[in-house]
Amino acid sequence: MDEPKFTLGMIFASGDVFKRAIRAHAMKHRREVKFAKNDPNRVRAICKAPNCKWFVFASWLDDKKTFKVKSMSDEEHTCTMSFKNSFVNSKMMDEKYVNQFRANPDWNFKGINQQLRTDTNVDASLWQYYRARRKAKVMIKGTIKEQYSKLWEYCGELKRMNPGSTVKMQCEMVPGDENPHFKRLYVCLEALKCGWKAGCRPIVGLDGCFIKGHHRGQLLIAVGADPNNQMYPIAYALVESECGETWRWFLELLGQDLGINHSHGISWVTNKHKGLIDAIAELFPESEHRHCVKHLHNNFKVQHKGLMLKQLMWVAAKSTTSQG
Repeated sequence: MDEPKFTLGMIFASGDVFKRAIRAHAMKHRREVKFAKNDPNRVRAICKAPNCKWFVFASWLDDKKTFKVKSMSDEEHTCTMSFKNSFVNSKMMDEKYVNQFRANPDWNFKGINQQLRTDTNVDASLWQYYRARRKAKVMIKGTIKEQYSKLWEYCGELKRMNPGSTVKMQCEMVPGDENPHFKRLYVCLEALKCGWKAGCRPIVGLDGCFIKGHHRGQLLIAVGADPNNQMYPIAYALVESECGETWRWFLELLGQDLGINHSHGISWVTNKHKGLIDAIAELFPESEHRHCVKHLHNNFKVQHKGLMLKQLMWVAAKSTTSQG
């Protein structure tokens, strides 16, 4: 009911349907309307303007199956119109435009405001747009908790669509909850394994970064170098923290996937995280281990600032002999 025209005796399926019609009327005619009486049995809507006498009153009939308009003003609104309306909120926008959000998740504020003005003759605020988009994402994709409950299906789909891939997920039990909680996940696709073995240099870079959101943990990654000296993704893992135990778990699985039976001839490039250094020394004792110059420079520049020293450091890092 986008443009309702109220008449005496008009009937509705319920009070909620009647209130939706009132909201649609207020937005379409750009008037501020409020519910002066709003209970399960009767609803009275009036205009907020002090000198406007417009109102509509409806209530249940005796059979409690029909909500009927029983009285209303004889005249239309006598107040001025407004581009702002209290009925325009994130819930209304979310319900009205959920299909548009589904088709275009990046629908911006300008686009939705133009559509809203076309449909209802009113504007929305920027924060109303943000809240509506957030609620629409929950309706479309489910809550974070619901998404985590689908991880087993996600892992199974990865294996089905990428035969030979390694997908390992660990869960843990939490006191007071009979459902398992996500702990960590490791993924290495078969195509990436084969590509690294067939054509990449025997170099693996390792690093970790923080994850923000519902599951606050760490993302561990392993990358290689292809024949064009470009980064080549190999594997990744989501873990609870970056420590020696999680790096050891990640590297054990990575070593199995890459077929590193003996570590001679493999070079690792990492930052100076102690847990990572110890894990590499324990699992791959015969490999070469080098540190990332960018991470070294972040520590170096604390006491040795300046562009010249930075350039000299990179020259030294790229040198193949002590003479440069």
